[in-house]
Amino acid sequence: MDRTLGSSSEKIQSRERITTLFAAEIRVHLFAFALTVLGLEIFLLINENAIDLKREFFSLMVMAFFLFFCILEYVFGLFASGRASVLVTLIPAVILFFLLKEIETLPYIEIAVCVAVLGRVFSSLLPGRDSVITWGSLILDAVAIILRIQYQVLSGENSTDKLLFVCLSVLTLSTIQEILDWKKSGRFPFYYFVIVGILVAVLPMKQEPIDWSSAIEAGHRLVSGVKGAADSASYYLSFLMGDDFFTAGYSSLNVTGEKVMSSDRDQLILTSSEKPYRIFYDKEVDSNMKMRRNIYLSGGKGVDKESLARLLNFMHSQEVDREKAALFSEISKVNIQYVYLDTPDEIAPNNTIILTSGGQRVAEGVSDKKHKKGYSLSASYLDIDYGSPYLIELVERAQGTGEEAVMPYDEASSYMQSLYGIGLDKIMSKEDYEEFAKSLYAAHGPYVDYDGATDRMTELAKELTLGVNSDYEKCRIIEEYLRQYSYNTKALGGHDQDSDMSTPRGMADIADRFLFETQEGYCVHFTSSMVMLLRLSGIPARASYGYRYAYPFQQQDSYIVSSNCAHVWPEAYLEGIGWVPFEPTSAFMTAADFTWHRAIKTPAKGDGIANPATMSTPIIPEIPEPEEVEVGSEENTEDKTIIQVLNVVVAVVLSVILLIGLLVLGTFAIREVRYKHASPAKKLQIDVEMIKKILRQHYEGVFNDRGLLTDYIDIAPNEYRADVQRIFGAYYRSIYGNSDAKAISQSETEIARGLRQTLKKCK
Repeated sequence: MDRTLGSSSEKIQSRERITTLFAAEIRVHLFAFALTVLGLEIFLLINENAIDLKREFFSLMVMAFFLFFCILEYVFGLFASGRASVLVTLIPAVILFFLLKEIETLPYIEIAVCVAVLGRVFSSLLPGRDSVITWGSLILDAVAIILRIQYQVLSGENSTDKLLFVCLSVLTLSTIQEILDWKKSGRFPFYYFVIVGILVAVLPMKQEPIDWSSAIEAGHRLVSGVKGAADSASYYLSFLMGDDFFTAGYSSLNVTGEKVMSSDRDQLILTSSEKPYRIFYDKEVDSNMKMRRNIYLSGGKGVDKESLARLLNFMHSQEVDREKAALFSEISKVNIQYVYLDTPDEIAPNNTIILTSGGQRVAEGVSDKKHKKGYSLSASYLDIDYGSPYLIELVERAQGTGEEAVMPYDEASSYMQSLYGIGLDKIMSKEDYEEFAKSLYAAHGPYVDYDGATDRMTELAKELTLGVNSDYEKCRIIEEYLRQYSYNTKALGGHDQDSDMSTPRGMADIADRFLFETQEGYCVHFTSSMVMLLRLSGIPARASYGYRYAYPFQQQDSYIVSSNCAHVWPEAYLEGIGWVPFEPTSAFMTAADFTWHRAIKTPAKGDGIANPATMSTPIIPEIPEPEEVEVGSEENTEDKTIIQVLNVVVAVVLSVILLIGLLVLGTFAIREVRYKHASPAKKLQIDVEMIKKILRQHYEGVFNDRGLLTDYIDIAPNEYRADVQRIFGAYYRSIYGNSDAKAISQSETEIARGLRQTLKKCK
């Protein structure tokens, strides 16, 4: 029935009401995030990216503060009216702004606070907010499409791009339902669209146009069985639930050298019928020993036909026959299966000569589509012992000999057949060989670029290679010099936080800071340093990326290459032989440490091949003392930031507590002033509302508020029930009585006030 005015009571919010409010808040937050990301993209486009602003960090910080001010608004709402609770949040926002402004390691975070608090105030006080979000979502859709098509942004390079797509998907579906104005009984609840958004988040986002063949493949996988579907779900969820910061694993040269986290996630599975070790005779212990095999798996190279052509001509010029070639080289085979990888790169061993997938030849190092879990390759490659003193002697002899005549294709094919039992025609065509032959002795301009190198790096390169004529010896000296530096994954990148290994300037910045200031790092730092020092010494050098894996001593059915094996290493171009890998990273063993220890049984007289015992060790200068000012400030940066953040947290918490106290006192003071100056009837009304609230709070059972004061009389303590009934009767009389009966006496208001105070103290 209809409720009579004056008989209704204060209601506790139902679960349905709370659910509705929560859904509305989710909608507001999704809209705010989409507006923030798109607004930031437009701002950066207008400023042509002149401002060094991290999209992901800034956007996520805005939403974190937006949520924080939302919570504050609801907390303050317990003690103040709606508008007041919203405006009071500006006070902690101002405090946050000035405190965070002093933290230099968190750039623009104070701006994120301003954007968040203004967005929260605007969204809370905006009239017709639901309509604005409904139609505003369509506008944001249009803006996102224009930015993607016209300006080539929002391509998935940042995690916030995908989150934006998810938010817009949820908002758009909800908006379409609102516009179509479906019947209430047929409406989908907002949580339905949120679930759809979560499913969208699980799907991979690609920069290239949608390839619908993946959907067909997904259908085949679904039909093939439950196990395959479960594996795929686990694979995608592993990326969704990954860490928010960089985790060690397969990557490109777009790495900055910042702190990495160790990870043992499976990335490749290797299978091979060959033993994972080699046996050699150790004279010192007069016994056979095992040496683990070691393999470099490069990304993006594929079949390196040019390197093979160069190696064959080098060995031919040095008159290497089958017996000598076996001292430092042999053809090996390995099968590679991708596990938790999502890359178009073909990952294969260095010096791969034949690469197949599914029985089809693979020539290029990068595919036109991404390979995922289950993709497999079969590789035949030249396994070369770069630590063999025999190979080193050949390299040394080739230095300074100038260009050699290139073998004709037929002769090169026969020569390879004599060395390894396989003709060159099985690997490359005559046209390919002749094309490569034209550039075998070409200059390597891009690999001698040392743009960004500092004066102190130039001086160091001169100091290390002074008086050394052999390029190979220069490489060894620089390698051994760098191995004196400490290995540490909790490292710092270059002075410019955007410096990475994809450019000479980026590598130079990373190397300079590592060499003279921090003096500790991991493969990114060691490799950047060696590449730049080699180039400064006149030797072409490049960085390769992929994995370095050392096989175990026990033969297994398969070998797991984890994320911890991900690696970056330098390669130097040495006259004659071509690209040779080195290992300056102190946590890894060098080629000399993994040498096969093969020796000529009966060296021919005048052979010219060196005795391993005569290989000299270069004299390596000690690393310089780190610059105290620079290193000291950097070592304390992280601790200083933590202290500053803790100070901010403490200040904000104290300000919030103080504001709550002021709101409580202010509310109490206002209530007392209003009560003091109210009419007797108004005082009685206030006392009745307070008595009802106290009775509900003290009642231990389940109370169903039907809007009737008589229900409150039943839950009142027995000793006060008569007084409660009397006060409620006076209240009813003031509402429903005639003009004479409506008057409330002073004694009745005093009784009501006294009853309220007594019940409040009563347990």
